[in-house]
Amino acid sequence: MVISVLLITWASRIPAPERTAADSKRIGRLIGTWTMVEGVAIFATFALTPKLGVPDAAVPILAIVVGLHFLPIARGIPMPVYYATGLAMIATGAVALLLPGAVRYAATGLPCAIILWASCVAIGQRARRRVLV
Repeated sequence: MVISVLLITWASRIPAPERTAADSKRIGRLIGTWTMVEGVAIFATFALTPKLGVPDAAVPILAIVVGLHFLPIARGIPMPVYYATGLAMIATGAVALLLPGAVRYAATGLPCAIILWASCVAIGQRARRRVLV
């Protein structure tokens, strides 16, 4: 959590990119739509995996769902780093599903946190370079 708070604090000091009102509205709708789809898929995952007898698969599937949600956002904003974020999270979840149930949470959680932290740093560095130019 400390790393996340530090990254959020750091990123909040970087100016947001200039966007038209229409672009901001379109991006807001895009993110809202895919976040809603993600939320429904996450709810379904945590509702269904115990009923299917694979509760230890929920977290790796969650990583896949979150990774999938980054892909249309990467295209729609556009934000190329989100392709890498999404694909890395999908791969992490898929690999974790191949592991024994007892290690799936650990094999998913920390790698996904690192992926998200790295994405935050990459986006922040890109934004800082844009501001300095």
